[in-house]
Amino acid sequence: MGTRYKIKICGIKDLATLELCVDLQVDFVGLNFSPRSPRAITPQTAEELLRIRQKSGFPKLVFLFFENDITEIKTLTERFNPDLIQLIRGDQWILPQIWNEFTETKRLLPAIRIQSKVTSDEDLEPKSDLVILDSYQKNLGGGTGHSFPWEYVTSVKRPFLLAGGINPDNVKSALETVNPYGIDVASGVETDGKKDPNKIITLVQNVRTL
Repeated sequence: MGTRYKIKICGIKDLATLELCVDLQVDFVGLNFSPRSPRAITPQTAEELLRIRQKSGFPKLVFLFFENDITEIKTLTERFNPDLIQLIRGDQWILPQIWNEFTETKRLLPAIRIQSKVTSDEDLEPKSDLVILDSYQKNLGGGTGHSFPWEYVTSVKRPFLLAGGINPDNVKSALETVNPYGIDVASGVETDGKKDPNKIITLVQNVRTL
């Protein structure tokens, strides 16, 4: 089974989807707490989902926040201890202190919304081991289903997850064009706003045949 490219499935809201991702051995699973997102879950739902966290081979757990209260971010991260905390560059609710705190503890997974060609890796949060490069939609932190011109990031050398409009049909082209560390998918594996197990399985299979 090919594992050249890493896979992150984000915006999981139900136990069946989470268990499928565990069984498929994806690399990262994301839970979204942003009040701006249709994939937002409550702490109670998170608690129910994460009862299976001790299951063998559980992926790295990512919590996504966008326009969340700082106290809420700290409370949830302390309560559930995710592996990584995904914050969005440009989120006006995020104070530099918490961004720097998560950076120093190597827990920050910064998401950068790309609007033009990237000319230097130094612009991409070099203190973090991994970043997400996503499309830009005003007032949204990601998961919009819109892509950005892939040629904007073809010269990027540092590890990143490519996001924005990735789905089972275009994932091979995206990986062959951009050659990222991996992909980050939310709406691209959904049907009518809900995670579609067949789309998740097909996406994973398409990635792992490369």
